[in-house]
Amino acid sequence: MKSVIPGALLVAALCVASLQARAVEPASAASSQAVTARDAWARATAPGMTVGAVYLTLQGGTTPDSLVAASTNRAGMTQIHVVTEADGMARMRETEAVDVPAGKHVRLAPQGTHIMLMGLPQPLVAGERFTLTLTFAKAGAQDISVQVVAPGAEPTSPR
Repeated sequence: MKSVIPGALLVAALCVASLQARAVEPASAASSQAVTARDAWARATAPGMTVGAVYLTLQGGTTPDSLVAASTNRAGMTQIHVVTEADGMARMRETEAVDVPAGKHVRLAPQGTHIMLMGLPQPLVAGERFTLTLTFAKAGAQDISVQVVAPGAEPTSPR
């Protein structure tokens, strides 16, 4: 009889552990449903240059979302910019948001949509990293790490 009680206690403990693990599942599943950002990078800037740009890939979650703002303590101001071409002339202008469709990738890249850094108090230096906060309409704020690469170089992590 004594050997049955420890076995019953073990089964009860496993049931409790299983219930606790299931209680955590919705939170982690919910976070994977939101838009995420990855592979953020910027090119190093020359001394005295006060502007730079950040590029990255956004991965849509289970519902559509929009990137509506970005901020970093490395720049006095940030804006989301799009590049358009009309009559053979490329123009860069600020946009209010970047739509991220559910389940789709949106790439912010050179000569395209990007995050403009303005009022850099000091140059971006190859090899350094800095934090950029992205704000999404539904998912809220998300801090990401931006890798600074040498001019003309490509980031080391896959994009």
